[in-house]
Amino acid sequence: MKPTVVIGDVHGLDTWKQVVEKHPNCRIVFLGDYLDPQEYLSHAYLLRNLQDIITLRKQHPDEVILLLGNHDLHYFCTDIVVSSRFDFAIGEKASRLFLENISLFQYAYQDGNYLFTHAGVAQNWFITDFKGDICTPIAQQLNHPTDSQIPALCQLGHLRGGNKNTIGGIFWADIEELTDPLHGFTQIVGHNRVKEITEYNGTHNNKIIFCDCLWNNNYLYLE
Repeated sequence: MKPTVVIGDVHGLDTWKQVVEKHPNCRIVFLGDYLDPQEYLSHAYLLRNLQDIITLRKQHPDEVILLLGNHDLHYFCTDIVVSSRFDFAIGEKASRLFLENISLFQYAYQDGNYLFTHAGVAQNWFITDFKGDICTPIAQQLNHPTDSQIPALCQLGHLRGGNKNTIGGIFWADIEELTDPLHGFTQIVGHNRVKEITEYNGTHNNKIIFCDCLWNNNYLYLE
């Protein structure tokens, strides 16, 4: 795999620019959640920062991957539950910005047995709820779900208000729901805030690396 820099949930921060500048000639993967900051940032600043990320993708179409998170989808997708901190003041502009550039975004990215999504894929969710095929490229299935798979894709886990014993889909899965990540893969995910890059190793040749730590100036570098 080409040297890859993984940038966790942005939430309006522009420190990604320093990361990109520090690592030229690398693949850059953004894990989503570009808006809805925890602290106050002006609306103009938030939208400009998202536009700058989109421009980076246009300038480097073969090197920059933009994934979508729950805090992105709720601006333009009726299948997703509205997340906390949804900003009604920028709703229309954010929706237009996403929809006008929707071809630049995706739900998942895969390079060999490395799988990148916003929140992660649990083994049981993939087999039982999503009804995926482990023998077919995973990202291809996640990026092009059938109508019957979309509810599972957007599913809320029990910890976020879903039904009891329900596991969240790739936009909502919590750390507690990912104790048995998809077998045979190393997953790179955001969504669950951590202070620094945090790894969990399963017992079925499966690993998951949590990267939602840009807020703490941390990111993942994969050689």
